[in-house]
Amino acid sequence: QTERFKVKEFEHWFICVRDEQVTLGDLVFYLKRPEPSLAGLQPLEAQELPIAAKWFEESASRIFGAEKFNYIAAMMGGPFIHIHALARYSRDQEFAGRTWPDKFWPKPASMENLTTTDFELDAITNVYREQGK
Repeated sequence: QTERFKVKEFEHWFICVRDEQVTLGDLVFYLKRPEPSLAGLQPLEAQELPIAAKWFEESASRIFGAEKFNYIAAMMGGPFIHIHALARYSRDQEFAGRTWPDKFWPKPASMENLTTTDFELDAITNVYREQGK
């Protein structure tokens, strides 16, 4: 499913729509090589991470109206670095025929997932691909 939801690729990272949204527009940053620990990031990989975050924050703000961002590197699913990037909102958002709440605002988000349909995931993926330049 990684290719299905991929929206952006950098030299060391690729970014996919999170298949279980916490809030509207959530993504996951994946390191392109196996590495089980953040401490194992190579200097160029670490240097590129803020560039990927900037792309996410600018895109989610412009496309969905995101106001803040949470990043969670839980590192529980597999031997590779992946960082959950969550867009945050002070009020409900409307997208793809649905109302998207941010029930944790203004506190840090929890990894409690919203049920997200294939239609909604495809709509989020497509809008990032089209407008997340």
